[in-house]
Amino acid sequence: MIQKNLRSVSLSVLLMMVLAVFNAQAESLEYEFAESSRSIMRTGPDQTLMMLVQQLYPDKQEIWPRLEKEIKDRNPHAFNRYTGKIIPGQRIKLVTIKTIRKSHVLNQHVVGAVQAIKGSAVATDARGNDRVLLGKADLYEGDRITTETGAALVIKMVDDAEIHLKQNSSVRITEYKMKSGFETGSRSILDLIKGGLRTITGAIGANPLSVYRFHTGVLTIGVRGTDYVVMLCEGNDCKKSSGRNDADARLHVVVLDGLISLQDEEGAVGELIMGQYAVASQQTKVIVNDALPVGGLLNEKELDLFNDIQPRSKEDDSSPIWPWILGGALFGL
Repeated sequence: MIQKNLRSVSLSVLLMMVLAVFNAQAESLEYEFAESSRSIMRTGPDQTLMMLVQQLYPDKQEIWPRLEKEIKDRNPHAFNRYTGKIIPGQRIKLVTIKTIRKSHVLNQHVVGAVQAIKGSAVATDARGNDRVLLGKADLYEGDRITTETGAALVIKMVDDAEIHLKQNSSVRITEYKMKSGFETGSRSILDLIKGGLRTITGAIGANPLSVYRFHTGVLTIGVRGTDYVVMLCEGNDCKKSSGRNDADARLHVVVLDGLISLQDEEGAVGELIMGQYAVASQQTKVIVNDALPVGGLLNEKELDLFNDIQPRSKEDDSSPIWPWILGGALFGL
């Protein structure tokens, strides 16, 4: 009896060891680097490259030596050619890190991860399987992410883009591909199914050689480096979320930074710049020049950002890009 129990325990321990080794091999990490929009304007006399790398990339200890080499290679003007030390007062361009996380078990690429979560949220994969999302949970191409009432979710994508999903909302990561050097072939295709979100684009959205599309069922948004809020609302009441196929759904869009393009099936509708607000339906697409966003569209932080940029946007009344009207007469809000 004792021998039988010992054999059972030994088999259990062996099985656990095998699973641990398998899981360790089930995921691999690869890194690629591209020039970042961030930079250090003036280096101090006592700063070293090692100090800068450790301060700027504290969570990347395993690639600190590679980061030092990348930054040095991209900023030859900032380093003494003989000693290799930083020349005080120099401007140094930083790098963006592309992390490729490969899950061999699922045969999928990790395209993002949960950065912060409040309340309940679920990811549904391409096969229809649900996963309850917790902090740091990985997200895969094809996942549909859904939040419940009172929930909120922040997702960090592999190109450093951010998706802030609002409550009672759903978005699908239809396609997300990062090619070497963030260049031709990189694609970000998202589909808003219900509700709304704020998105801050990353390397894909900022690169003119990549493809960025955000489908809403009403209009498709294209972008080149920006920050915007978009929501499908029950008419003009953004305290109530609508689905893209609901008859009363209206699309509300606010640009907090940069520029976005708006398109329907027939082509370009127009563009929105920082501080502008648009409302659209299936029947009528219209840019609203001076109206304030309806209640429920922006949270407190987003509303503060919108109010901060209003004086600047009001001064640019010479902009030739508005108004555009497509598909019908102007409707009141």
